[in-house]
Amino acid sequence: MSWSLLGRFFGVPLVIVAAIVGGAVTVVTLFGGPAAPKQQTVDQLLQALEASSGEKSAGILLPREKELWQTALELSERLKNKSAELPEGGAEVAATRLADMVRSEMTRVDQVTVSGDELAKQRALQSARFEFLLRALARTETQVGLSTLIEVVERGQEPYVSVAIQELANLHGLPDSQTAVAPILAVLAKSDRPETLLVASTALSVLASKNDQRVTGVLASVRLANDGEVAWSAALALARLGSDAGKSTLLDMLDRSFWETGERYEVTDEKGNVLRYRMPPERVKALLVASVEAASNLRDPQLWEAIESLKADPSHEVQGAVMRALGARQTANADTRENT
Repeated sequence: MSWSLLGRFFGVPLVIVAAIVGGAVTVVTLFGGPAAPKQQTVDQLLQALEASSGEKSAGILLPREKELWQTALELSERLKNKSAELPEGGAEVAATRLADMVRSEMTRVDQVTVSGDELAKQRALQSARFEFLLRALARTETQVGLSTLIEVVERGQEPYVSVAIQELANLHGLPDSQTAVAPILAVLAKSDRPETLLVASTALSVLASKNDQRVTGVLASVRLANDGEVAWSAALALARLGSDAGKSTLLDMLDRSFWETGERYEVTDEKGNVLRYRMPPERVKALLVASVEAASNLRDPQLWEAIESLKADPSHEVQGAVMRALGARQTANADTRENT
């Protein structure tokens, strides 16, 4: 999914961006930058990963973890253009092989026997490779990939479950993608990890059917039980699914002064401390655009009044989002009049 689509579907949620960037920084810090890509075929990359899949020695990671991480990274990047990298029917074959590795890696994570700081370090190393395997699997765009990612979600193992949910959202165009809805709802019901709640809420906005009361009911509960990024993302998801249950939150989100007052920008440092700052201007703009696009799915007069109030917003991007929303509304109203 491109960044423009990511912004459209996910409302550019800060926690997702922070998690991705933070993870990348951690990996680069641990391993250094990726080596120059080797001229290997996708099949050779798969073979290299299969040769080490599931290996361990008394709970200690393989010494070649850096090389394997780079291989998984290269594979996930190459599969962005799978039509050029794989022969006809090759996506299904690659997905089956990756699915086997994903299941093996999930077991391998469970078998790590060390504890304390060493456990945290080993899991960080394993996470990099495993997350790239999940991304590579999703990029095959196959039913095998879809079902395996759902298995990861059902297993509920953090932090991988949030990666799998994000990739399932990227597969929203596949047949049967809605089978991911029930497992994601189960995650929402039991998880208290903000990153997971945020990703799950936003993923449901592209996977679930509009006006699915089972989904909107859970999202409404998530919004009420949380604040900040989680509540904002739940409100956006509700609006995209045709529910006004997040109206009060949306009214705040459609107000530039709401974003520019107080310390609404939150980051968590490596010690787990939550730090708060003023919302950066680019972030304010992105959130206003996402809020306009989501709220425009609803017919509530107060929300439309709030949308129209942004016609004179200092950001051209926000103004553009407002004009598109008003244009689409005018067209929809004209069509309704013609049909009656």
